[in-house]
Amino acid sequence: MRALLIKTMAPVLWIIAVSECFALYRMFVQYKKDRSNKIPLLVGIICIGLFYDALILALGVFLKAGPLLKILSQFRYIFHLTMIPLLFPVIALALGSRKKLQRTVDAAAAVVIMIGLVAGIKLVTEARTVGAVTRYAESEATAAWVDGIVQFLDIFPVFLMIGAGVFLMIRNKDWNMFFAGAFMLLFTMLGIFLGKDPGGDKTQSLMFYISMFGEALMVFFLWRFSEKKREKKDE
Repeated sequence: MRALLIKTMAPVLWIIAVSECFALYRMFVQYKKDRSNKIPLLVGIICIGLFYDALILALGVFLKAGPLLKILSQFRYIFHLTMIPLLFPVIALALGSRKKLQRTVDAAAAVVIMIGLVAGIKLVTEARTVGAVTRYAESEATAAWVDGIVQFLDIFPVFLMIGAGVFLMIRNKDWNMFFAGAFMLLFTMLGIFLGKDPGGDKTQSLMFYISMFGEALMVFFLWRFSEKKREKKDE
């Protein structure tokens, strides 16, 4: 299984990049139809980061380790750490929070985005190659506080989505928010347990690759949630 994942990684990364680009287009089309619903706009912005992430990883087939790939990869982390906090206002909007609470959540997200920006700049990367893909990944030289922020933004929003999803499932019989968080968590866990190299070689880790499928499914179900919300409004 691991050998197959490595062998097919290069073309699949391009497929994921194209899929994220298509998702970005669909989100902004959906927002254009109903500008009162900010969820497609926010998820569309998140898709920009996910598309860039997949694109730079896909280009790692052609670009070798060096200053160019290192700089491009640094922006992968900057985008990741500044766009993932947008999930907080997305969740608040999905729950139908009152304006005062929504403003509080938006302000908190803005603070986290600024912290994420600093963390993304300070994050230390090192070149790693798995299969045909060369990338720059987080190094052990990264400061503990930066790594803590990365871990927080990788985990906390997912559990928040799952919790909100359970609530919406009970209240509105809508499973999409729950699935968005659950699949993200599932593929993160699969990445942890199946992505590690059996020989313990960290350069051969597939955690980053496996988790990307969870990100794609998260975007899909957030799109479905927003689409269903728009359809109910039009009824």
